Amino acid sequence: MKRNKEAALIEDSLCGIAKTGKLLRIIFLLASLLFALFGVLDLWALFCIGFDRAGAAMSLPLIAALVQDLVMLYSFVVCALVSHDASRNITPFTQRQVRRVLSVGWVLLAYTLFCLVLDPIAAQVQYAAGVAAVSLFGSPQPGELFINFETLMAAGAFFLFAYILNYGKTLQELADETA
Repeated sequence: MKRNKEAALIEDSLCGIAKTGKLLRIIFLLASLLFALFGVLDLWALFCIGFDRAGAAMSLPLIAALVQDLVMLYSFVVCALVSHDASRNITPFTQRQVRRVLSVGWVLLAYTLFCLVLDPIAAQVQYAAGVAAVSLFGSPQPGELFINFETLMAAGAFFLFAYILNYGKTLQELADETA
């Protein structure tokens, strides 16, 4: 009798997850489309700019925006894939989901390092081109190192989520072996 009650609770839980997964999949796909559009617009703007000294100074913020759009696009696509699996009542505690979530964490960490490296370079190029030396990512002084803490925290959250999924996967495997 206890086993049937547990099975009913699991079934009710999965039904709620499927509905939420469908809604989240739509939201993440719409966000993906938005960042894909932003990426196309950034590419178009890059090709419209001349590549003289002032054009090079103006292209760096566009390159940074394009990289940001690609990182966000990738993140939302992966979240949509995880949501899609949840909407089909597929357990999130699989190696596939762990790899997906972990990949977003690594991409966000790489983007944080990209921001750290590009900011001083952009300030120098803008200064050499005679453009106002304003930092790309918010550092008050040109050439100062700026750590993108928002992206760094998001990467940490994805790494933590991947750890939780991996732990759940291990617990599910152990439970399946004992049943």
